[in-house]
Amino acid sequence: MRRLLLLFFIFLSPLFLKAQNPEDGYYRVHNLGSERYVYITDNTGSINYQAMTADFGALQLWKNQSRTVSDPASVVYLKKMGVDSGGPYYNLQSQGTGIYEIIKKYIYLYYSDGSYQLYAEGKYLCDNETTDIDRGYMGIDRKGNYRRWLADRIDIGSDEWFGIRPSIECNGRFFHPFYADFGFIPIAEGMKVWYVSRVEAEAAIISELDAGLIPARVPLIIECGSQSVSDNKIDLRYSYATGPAGNKLKGVYFNNPDRPKSVDSRKEFDKNTMRVLGTMSDGNLGYVLSNAPVDTKTQKQYLAANQSYLIVEPGMPDEIAVMTEKEYQKFLEDRQNASVKAVTGENLYPVYMISGRKVGDLNDSQISDLPAGIYIVGNRKYVVGE
Repeated sequence: MRRLLLLFFIFLSPLFLKAQNPEDGYYRVHNLGSERYVYITDNTGSINYQAMTADFGALQLWKNQSRTVSDPASVVYLKKMGVDSGGPYYNLQSQGTGIYEIIKKYIYLYYSDGSYQLYAEGKYLCDNETTDIDRGYMGIDRKGNYRRWLADRIDIGSDEWFGIRPSIECNGRFFHPFYADFGFIPIAEGMKVWYVSRVEAEAAIISELDAGLIPARVPLIIECGSQSVSDNKIDLRYSYATGPAGNKLKGVYFNNPDRPKSVDSRKEFDKNTMRVLGTMSDGNLGYVLSNAPVDTKTQKQYLAANQSYLIVEPGMPDEIAVMTEKEYQKFLEDRQNASVKAVTGENLYPVYMISGRKVGDLNDSQISDLPAGIYIVGNRKYVVGE
């Protein structure tokens, strides 16, 4: 880990409070003067403690609360660890890191006049941009409300909530590849959570996760019941339980183009070993080559922030269909029947006894010669008389 977030957490820790002893939970932070929200967009940077100068490029400040509702970079978890003579001390976690993980120390929280000042060594952290443009930047030069901060706890019943914004529409269904440093419970109607349990030459096989508590740091596919983010709310929960065994998906936290030389701030797309969720040329859902624009400075493509992606073996097709296990077995059966038909000129149908035991793949004549009874032929009941 680099040291930018160290400075951020040392200075920013008072922000996450509505009272002097806040409850553990997830919060969003915004500046009182500019109304810009804090986003953690990578984990790189530097600090000179003697000169009190720092590289704040990993901390972006943006207007527009509606942008925060679906962006994991705006979510921070505050956890109280104890109290000593200096007061209550806390750990802060976001985007895969935290103050204790960085410096092996916790931070103390200070409060005044209904908002929070970021104070250390006689300096205040502020939004240095006092004009009305959308983007601001962290600094130590401004006074007044530009060095005061507010925080709101994220809750599905408040103005600060979190929802999934689907990025892919396919055959009337809505999907989003997702990766974040918080657990959650899907509460929206029609929402399903999937992971890739195995990869075959013809398909990425997906399995559904129980719609209970989904742990943090699990790369996923989220299926939404609506295209509207406000209809796809999730209830954020602190959980780092183990995810599903054998998940073939990986996840990435950051894609910060302001850091073209940093290996931590973005993940280059490798067409030989990676595929991203998208729509295939036949219109169906699949894992495909990235269509992200090529960065003009590096001439490379990069994975989107807070999204999952699929690792594949070199030589895999450019497009890999997404299927459930049942759909994949049907695909194999249909392909086998088509292959036999190409050789014999006959149609073959999967035939099952009413008990569920498979009789075989039979042609019309063979079906007619079956012993009397009730069979399932091509998903329909078929009665063979005496």
